[in-house]
Amino acid sequence: MATDQVAIRSADELYELLKESSKVKDYLKWVSVFVSKYGTQTFTLRSPAGARLKIGGLKDTDYNDEKLIGWRNFYLPEIVKMEVVGLVEGTSYPCDQLVLMTCEDRKVYAFDGEEEELHMVAKSLEKLGEKGLKYPSSESYYKGEAFKYMTEEDWDEVKNSDVGQKLDEEHRKLVEEKKSELLENLKSAKAVA
Repeated sequence: MATDQVAIRSADELYELLKESSKVKDYLKWVSVFVSKYGTQTFTLRSPAGARLKIGGLKDTDYNDEKLIGWRNFYLPEIVKMEVVGLVEGTSYPCDQLVLMTCEDRKVYAFDGEEEELHMVAKSLEKLGEKGLKYPSSESYYKGEAFKYMTEEDWDEVKNSDVGQKLDEEHRKLVEEKKSELLENLKSAKAVA
């Protein structure tokens, strides 16, 4: 869906637009349209000092679809759909880009490429406009945290799924491919010991 770019005249106008996000039913669609309509515009956030939000989608970041799939699947306790909202610039964050995204829970998350963590930086887009962002956040997630609370039944379901079967097959092929090299290394290590 192609959307013509529209200029936002002020930070106050941006904040009013962000308030709309709390009222819409199809939130992620609203976010997608918002980003395509207002993308590449930059606004000063209320906090932290000097932080600027550059509205944009995934294509405006250094990351690709694979990274977005990882953010969706491997960080938060539940698999979610996410939309990139933009980048934060003008701060002393330890990463090249602080990417902002949101998901069905309407919270705003920031991916910090340096630490490979996902931080919940605002309770909503509306709060991002009102208060700015809190980074680092007291609520952060590391890659793989999604697996922390999986039960045996959850793991069985994953293993028996198409993805699980494919990963099993890839693992079996890799082991078979490297078997002779591994055995050779074991013989060498045994001879040295």
